[in-house]
Amino acid sequence: MSSYKNLLSDALSSIGNKVREVAESDTVRSVYEQGSARVKNVARVAKLTVESSRESEELRKVYTEIGKLFFEDNRSAPPLHYTGLFAQAEELIASLRGKEQELGAMKAEHEAARAERDIDVEIGDFEDIVNATENEGKGK
Repeated sequence: MSSYKNLLSDALSSIGNKVREVAESDTVRSVYEQGSARVKNVARVAKLTVESSRESEELRKVYTEIGKLFFEDNRSAPPLHYTGLFAQAEELIASLRGKEQELGAMKAEHEAARAERDIDVEIGDFEDIVNATENEGKGK
């Protein structure tokens, strides 16, 4: 039994020494540093992507606001090279207003129809309902 223990102890000691050698080697440190650098790069890419997306959306909103202000300021007399776009915008505005009016009319029609379908139900006193049910049960 002692030889088995000695053999096991020697094997564990040998494995421990190998683990220690690998842990202290420059290879492990190099792999760790490369992995760490990659993680930092991926994190930076993700952060830059999110920031770029947010700023692009913000820029789109600014452009939209500039366009709205320019349109309102020049609506009656657009610069020559904008007349087609202004006409297109006016057509879309008219179409949207028409759809909004149609929706409003449909909602009003729906409300009126619903009001006609509503049934007024009057619930009596609890005692009256119980008595009427008892009387029905007795055949009265």
